[in-house]
Amino acid sequence: MSSIQMIAIDLDDTLLRDDISVSDYTKQVLARALSRGVRIVIATGRMFQAARPWGKAIGLGDVPVICYTGSMTGLCESGKIIRDVRIEKDRALSILSDIKAHGWYAHTYIDDELYVPFRDWRTDEYEKQCAVKAHVAGDDFWTPRKAPTKILVCEYDMEKMKGVEHFLKEKYANLVNQVKSKPFFFEMNNRECSKGRAVEELARSWGIPTDHVMTFGNGNNDVSMLSMTPWSFAVANASESAKKAAAHETLSNNEDGVARAVETYVLEG
Repeated sequence: MSSIQMIAIDLDDTLLRDDISVSDYTKQVLARALSRGVRIVIATGRMFQAARPWGKAIGLGDVPVICYTGSMTGLCESGKIIRDVRIEKDRALSILSDIKAHGWYAHTYIDDELYVPFRDWRTDEYEKQCAVKAHVAGDDFWTPRKAPTKILVCEYDMEKMKGVEHFLKEKYANLVNQVKSKPFFFEMNNRECSKGRAVEELARSWGIPTDHVMTFGNGNNDVSMLSMTPWSFAVANASESAKKAAAHETLSNNEDGVARAVETYVLEG
């Protein structure tokens, strides 16, 4: 019998196909794993409100959803927030001041709501992908009254993105956690937060050793949870950093790579 007691799965480009769908086969495999008492957790860089519908659509029940690359955890069905660790407010204001001075386009996430300084096509693209609505804050965007859970810089010009990365990594190294969930998204959250730490906390609360945890991911923000267990899988379409961190590789997101591995190593193991 398989020793796997918990499975943590990234959403975009890992569980979700390129057309942002989940196959019936994947739903059936995960339902079988749940029926055997395996804990299933979603671990995503998405907002909680953008991740919950997928847990519901897959039929996972009131499972934990780790969001914002580990900064927030909520329960899928009830919507209860059980953890929300924010960037220190003074640090967030300093970061936002630098972003404004450079003329970069950014998002902030406060109380699980998305804020932008103004709308343009990038806002439209993000809303379409994540099925959320942005609040246009105008000049107030740069001096929020509450500390944000996450700050994101959006830049589709890869040369400009190199400048974003260089500056923010140089100035805020070790002061915030920094990841790229996609080539055009540079994200910052509390320095104590990562998907790996959030997964470890849940496993510990359930008395599950990390070597009984299976993880799936595709991007740089998945590295922390892919490197924490010998049962980690990068999908075939994953970044090189994710593949290097993972112990195993499975089929791509478009080929139901997550479900194939769960069926092989958990249901048939």
